[in-house]
Amino acid sequence: MHLELSEEDVRNWLISNPDFLTRNADLLTTIIPPERVSGDGVIDMQSFLVSRLQKEVMNLTVLQDDFVEAARTNLHTQEMVHASIQAILSATNLGHFVHIMTQDLPELLEIDVITLCVEDGPIPLPDMTGLQRLKAGSIKRANWRKQTIILRPMAPKSKAIFGPAKDLVHSDALIKLDVPSLHAQAMVAFGSRDPGHFHDDQATDLLQFLGIAIQSCLQMWLELKPA
Repeated sequence: MHLELSEEDVRNWLISNPDFLTRNADLLTTIIPPERVSGDGVIDMQSFLVSRLQKEVMNLTVLQDDFVEAARTNLHTQEMVHASIQAILSATNLGHFVHIMTQDLPELLEIDVITLCVEDGPIPLPDMTGLQRLKAGSIKRANWRKQTIILRPMAPKSKAIFGPAKDLVHSDALIKLDVPSLHAQAMVAFGSRDPGHFHDDQATDLLQFLGIAIQSCLQMWLELKPA
């Protein structure tokens, strides 16, 4: 009966029998690359181990560089979000708030377009650049998957969401807003001309923070009575 051993079986057996290679040193000349074996059959284990350590150090260096780059990117994103929140807090009325959010924030966040999307409801809103009115039920139909943020590396073209900028947008992020005074569903949409600018592997904590700031400011301005 032929019993086929797996790599794991061999590994476990060698671990259980650590003196096997000591008693069968000649096998090392067949499993170690030829350049590690001298003409008289002597194995250069030091060279072999140094080479392996060098490869491990190279891998760790690459990993470290990746971590540093990720940290720099996260810090830059954090700075952009903080600057955006400072900007919207400087608004003096509802129209000014929407203008800052849709006209000034794209430059601060280094994206191409931002719109505020509000479904039709009982609260009348003036026509404003960057404000997109949607049919009731439109936002709910998006694939939220019990989340408040959708990141799409390849966004479908949507005139309803991005208006005249629809052909420019190739990747987008949608953030659902909770604004009781609207008595209607709302969301903010970020659009980028670069495919893959937004994707599922991205952290969303800073976007959530920005979304909370936007919905809080919008709620505040809707609650204020005109002078």
